Amino acid sequence: MNMLEYELIRTKRKTLALYVRTDGRVEVRAPLRTSKAYIDGFVGGKQEWIANVQSKLSKRQETQRTIRLTAAEVKEYKKKAQKFFQLKCQYFALQMGVKYGNVKVNSAKTRWGSCNRKGDINLTYRLLFASEELIDYVVVHELAHIREMNHSNRFWAVVEQMMPDYRERRKKLRDFQHELIMEEEK
Repeated sequence: MNMLEYELIRTKRKTLALYVRTDGRVEVRAPLRTSKAYIDGFVGGKQEWIANVQSKLSKRQETQRTIRLTAAEVKEYKKKAQKFFQLKCQYFALQMGVKYGNVKVNSAKTRWGSCNRKGDINLTYRLLFASEELIDYVVVHELAHIREMNHSNRFWAVVEQMMPDYRERRKKLRDFQHELIMEEEK
């Protein structure tokens, strides 16, 4: 078996760490004194795992779609999102018997939403590009934090009470997150 190419980064860490980056490159972070032979053996023992991850990343890239927005378009989407998400929060809060604070729309790239201790709900306008079932899931998820400010079993019970199929929606949201690339003009 040929030795896999990888980028080696030596640090003051105590253990070896192996990463497959989104572009498929393999990166190994190793303690300063670890021998190259030991690192090669470590990587060699992980080749099947590396190949599986690279394959998944490759398939994911085939389904990706990129949306490019101007600053004016982003502003318009945020305005639409504010009205739409406000209505969603009103509807689900009533169903769940919770009271929330303000609904705010942001441009977050890595989070769909959040809820603070005051009950304010923050949602990214990017959610508008998701299906309604995923938007509903995110809204219910954030409103559930008004009852449980964590991700404990009690929290998930609140979500499940409102949305028995939340696990499937959660998986679809993860898939959607990998499929959609949004670029904003500066």
